[in-house]
Amino acid sequence: MSGKEPNTEQIPTPIQSRQQDAVLYSLLQQLNESQWWSSKQLVRGQLHQLRRVVAYSILYSPFYRERFRNLDVNRLELENFRMLPILTRRDLQEYNDTIDCSQLPENHGKTSEIMTSGSTATPVKVRGTGLTSMLWNAINMREQLWHQRDHSRIMAAIRWHSDPIGLAPAGIEFEDWGMPINQFYKTGLGFYLNSSADIADQLRWLQKIKPAYLMSHPSNLMALLREAQRQAIKFPELREVRTVGETVTDELRQLAQVEFNAHLVDFYSTQEVGYIAIQCPLNEHYHIQSESVLVEVVREDGSACESNEVGKILVTSLRNYATPLIRYDIGDYGEMGEACSCGRSLPVLRRIHGRVRNMLQLPDGNKRWPNFGFAKFMEIAPLRQFQVVQRRLDLIELKLVVDEKLSAEQEAGIKQVLITRLGHPFAVEITYHEVIARTAGGKYEDFVSMISVN
Repeated sequence: MSGKEPNTEQIPTPIQSRQQDAVLYSLLQQLNESQWWSSKQLVRGQLHQLRRVVAYSILYSPFYRERFRNLDVNRLELENFRMLPILTRRDLQEYNDTIDCSQLPENHGKTSEIMTSGSTATPVKVRGTGLTSMLWNAINMREQLWHQRDHSRIMAAIRWHSDPIGLAPAGIEFEDWGMPINQFYKTGLGFYLNSSADIADQLRWLQKIKPAYLMSHPSNLMALLREAQRQAIKFPELREVRTVGETVTDELRQLAQVEFNAHLVDFYSTQEVGYIAIQCPLNEHYHIQSESVLVEVVREDGSACESNEVGKILVTSLRNYATPLIRYDIGDYGEMGEACSCGRSLPVLRRIHGRVRNMLQLPDGNKRWPNFGFAKFMEIAPLRQFQVVQRRLDLIELKLVVDEKLSAEQEAGIKQVLITRLGHPFAVEITYHEVIARTAGGKYEDFVSMISVN
């Protein structure tokens, strides 16, 4: 494919003249320019931000003050940066209070708390700021502009939510696509359905609202595609499906094109870091959002992988001064790629080898997206790690890694949460483990079905 001429993104002006909209518009203009920088310019910009966040962390984070006590920030280059210790999820659990900075720059806004089970089902807590929230919105808008959607059409999302909202058959209807898109466009209607709904109910819901754009989790989308194929259901209005939260396979991309006649667009993000990479508008690989994060792919010994070599993904947030995440092992595996034909200098993440959730199978033949309610688990007992395994149609094993074995009351409480969230009275057996290992391919699945999927 031929490259694209720089600075051709058409950035819409905000509908209203609020200060927050003006700030977001300014950020979009900066992103529009920086995506066309040379690779050397991009690296210089990252190094500038990297030195700032590391220096700030040494000043205001007791954890990093000790970890980087011998580091000369003024001499920090990418080469010696890659020699610094890796931050693990266990570090975030054990040293959370001392990792957080004791104060923030005035212009970074209010803090907010984020709790997530992440890609390894190891619950962690981080703080974000007004700045990280604004960056999330700006990159969201960048992704919208890259893929040139028709915002007058209907948007639908089938995604999991821990609270019982958007349940089948009705779901929820919204007057527009929500923030930040509605700050720049007068959009069509938006719809949401909780992915705890049966696949048959999801298909009926889609047939009723007739969306042009659909967002869902890859495993849920695969189940929709297979059932639509089985029933010969078509969605002629559908233009694009967007996926989030799991690994996208070539099979899924092809099936979406064949069954739904829709282009598949994926993006890579985590709650604790934000957007990491978004799919190129001309190719199926991803562009790392280098203005916000620095991404490394490394071998088990910590050395950098070559292009197209699978390794651990490490992420450094360049803008979060509340909970600095420096060389953070997010638990996923991926591989870097070569420079992109689209002309953008943003580095290429060729493939993400993250986890893939299996679909929960019910005795009546229906399949559902697993809903664990891990936050409720943590209210009952401090868990280090968990994994849900469906052994039989009527039996669930809950594997736990804990510092101390739970009491009978805690076990009963967690079992009840799991049964309630899964929406079926499964028999639940709790087993205790020193660690829950990854698969041979380096993946961690927080839900594993031992039942063959048709």
